[in-house]
Amino acid sequence: MESTIDLKPGSVNPRHVFLLLAGYFVLHLLFRYFVSDSLELDEAEQLLLTQELRLGYGSQPPLYTWLQAGFFSIFGTSVFALAAVKNILLFLTYFFVFSSAKEITNDDNRAVIAMVSLLMIPQFFWESQRDLTHSVLGTTIAACTLFIAVRLFKTGRLKYYVLFGLCAGAGIISKYNFGVFLVALLISAASVRSLRPRLCDRKILITVACLLLVITPHLYWAATNVKATLSQADKFQMARPIGLLQSYSMGLQKLAKAIAAFLGMLLPAYALFFYRKGRDIPAATAEGDYALLVKRMLLAGLFLCLLMILLFKVTVFKDRWMQPLLFATPVYLATLSRTRLANARGYFRFCLLVAVLVLLLLPGHTIFASRFGTYNRLNAPYSAFSAQLRQAGFRQGVIISQNRLTGGNLRMAFPDSVVLAPEVPRFDYRTGSDWLIVWDATKNAEMPDKLRKFAAEFVPADIKAVPPRIIEATSKYSTDRTMRLGFILLRKDVP
Repeated sequence: MESTIDLKPGSVNPRHVFLLLAGYFVLHLLFRYFVSDSLELDEAEQLLLTQELRLGYGSQPPLYTWLQAGFFSIFGTSVFALAAVKNILLFLTYFFVFSSAKEITNDDNRAVIAMVSLLMIPQFFWESQRDLTHSVLGTTIAACTLFIAVRLFKTGRLKYYVLFGLCAGAGIISKYNFGVFLVALLISAASVRSLRPRLCDRKILITVACLLLVITPHLYWAATNVKATLSQADKFQMARPIGLLQSYSMGLQKLAKAIAAFLGMLLPAYALFFYRKGRDIPAATAEGDYALLVKRMLLAGLFLCLLMILLFKVTVFKDRWMQPLLFATPVYLATLSRTRLANARGYFRFCLLVAVLVLLLLPGHTIFASRFGTYNRLNAPYSAFSAQLRQAGFRQGVIISQNRLTGGNLRMAFPDSVVLAPEVPRFDYRTGSDWLIVWDATKNAEMPDKLRKFAAEFVPADIKAVPPRIIEATSKYSTDRTMRLGFILLRKDVP
């Protein structure tokens, strides 16, 4: 009989792969730390949200912010702390994908292939490194939950019922669309006859209790802050004034594009290296049940997305929203009975090549921005702006920012200040403080009307009577591109 694996068992040493992977993420962390002390949008948002520990922060659940606040308390308010959280979570995602594939296939080779296949998904190798927060944590917990679920179905041990409940709760308070993954996982498990008894066991009540223990405080907050919780519901564009068929068509197109963007590189690469015509070789029964679990979970998750389109007329899907579900695609691919690993080393080398290119391109598109016209938020000269604001007399106080990007960058420079912005919750501040009102004046020197109205709610003075000032600085890694900030400084000791 033809073997599904023509590499010798153990020929891929997972320990060596994990050491390479750890080094890869350490380099990502160091490059992010040394390339720029300016922030991306989601990073800046975390600088603002971590000003206070709360049970909720508007439309996003709080777990990532709690975790980030813990790292800030250890490493200080810094880019290093931001990058450390991100890269630890990504490493753990790879680890749990490996662990799930190993549990299902009992084969280190296929588990390694599943793990490095994440390097073929742009959402993992680029977007998650560039600027994602809650989606990264939600995916890490989803990967852990899948592993725990497989262990639960295999052993039925009490500790896995407890861990499954805790992971499910943690996933919900990390990213709300984790719920799609969780429901899909439960539906798929219930559909597999050999796994169904585990869900009907009385110990599942302990799982539910652990789940409620984790999520109840946040659910209470969400129920008492409904407006804040639903503040970004319009991003799904469910109430667009278009016909039913047109909304369905638009939703289906967006969903298809999101899936294609997520898997459009992985599936062709996998087929190129591994697909071979030939007689189908059935997997072992136990392995087949868990492969069926993952397959049906993916299908159930996509079906739930279709229901969102049909029932709620959701017309927008983004590839990053698919991350806590479609991360499991490499796990399923590794279980396919047609998968031959004759080209496993070639595929592994190809994945490493992609990883090295990303490792160079990600910092390179900031460092060589002037040469290739790839300016981005990391090129913004906030360190130079901060120095000029200190020269103007601001040391600490209350900063009222036009948006979270500017506000987060200024809090990095003035960590003892309180930053307020229209896009984030309002935090406590001392009234007897200096006030700094600041906005991006690169295109328009005038203070935006929205910022003026927002600032008027807080500032104990007539800001119209204070002339604005403009500061200018050259973008990082540039000699001719400049950016300007407008600001008004109100000193507490100046009438």
